[in-house]
Amino acid sequence: MRNVIIPLNAYDNVEVTTNGQESFVKLIADSGAYGIEIRRELLPAENGQIEKIKSEIDQYDLFTVYSAPIECWKEDGQLNKEQLSEIFQEAVFLGAKWVKVSLGHFKKNQSNFVELKKMLSQHQDKQLLIENDQTPYGGNVKHLLAFFESVTEYEVPVKMTFDAGNWFYTGQDVEEALESLAPHVIYIHLKQVTDELETVPLQPEGEHSWKKVMGHFPADIVKALEFPIRPKVKTKDYIQMIMDLEKEREGAITCSR
Repeated sequence: MRNVIIPLNAYDNVEVTTNGQESFVKLIADSGAYGIEIRRELLPAENGQIEKIKSEIDQYDLFTVYSAPIECWKEDGQLNKEQLSEIFQEAVFLGAKWVKVSLGHFKKNQSNFVELKKMLSQHQDKQLLIENDQTPYGGNVKHLLAFFESVTEYEVPVKMTFDAGNWFYTGQDVEEALESLAPHVIYIHLKQVTDELETVPLQPEGEHSWKKVMGHFPADIVKALEFPIRPKVKTKDYIQMIMDLEKEREGAITCSR
């Protein structure tokens, strides 16, 4: 079951920005990943980088997610239309199927969902994802739930990226987040966060919050490994670890029937 995605921020940022995100594509593909998450914050300012990345990705037929550090809703609660339009255009050039941003300053009964729905109708081949980030407003369970309630009410095609570790940075309860938001989730980011709020590599032994998150969703849900992968050749080992854990879970479910 190939359903693991590797985000480029899992690697050393200096190496990524110096050599280009396209230089990691072969490594990720050879490691058995299903896809790759391109990070806008790691793109250089000069033009042409997206085209280079797309050319390399096309050689390996990797599913592509485009992650951009922008907020869907501006501070006044209005749609961040200009930046979103720019991101979607870049996603078109990149060939990405999923576009991931943060919630921002959504205000129920004030933020214009009709405008969002209209904009997304122009990009029906792209899936907009909202991720819980590390801000007190964009990583707040109640704010996110209010947003997705409006998504349902207005029938807007938006889904969620559930970051297993970011809840610790915003002081939110992971289990409450799972209970409230799981129906909207199609993509999970796995990371292990220490008591000192440091993101560290996943450890298969022991009880960890990321394991509860992974176990809450079907085994075939798409997962990203968003933690420091050092050295980069260990990418294959981490992907195999996740696949092994899912096989164990499926085996346990089968045996219990």
